[in-house]
Amino acid sequence: MKNLRKLTKKDLRTIEGGAMLCPTPATTCGEWCSWTAQQRLRCLNMIMDAEPCGC
Repeated sequence: MKNLRKLTKKDLRTIEGGAMLCPTPATTCGEWCSWTAQQRLRCLNMIMDAEPCGC
């Protein structure tokens, strides 16, 4: 816990990575496969296939 320090307002404004933009929900495997790995984990999709997409 020695490495903790207070963050200034300037530091807080420059932090990236917390908020990720999600594309419109995918309806096909092709659209879903074009997403990044983080988007696949966090963003909603509307794929109704019986089998999972094999990207």
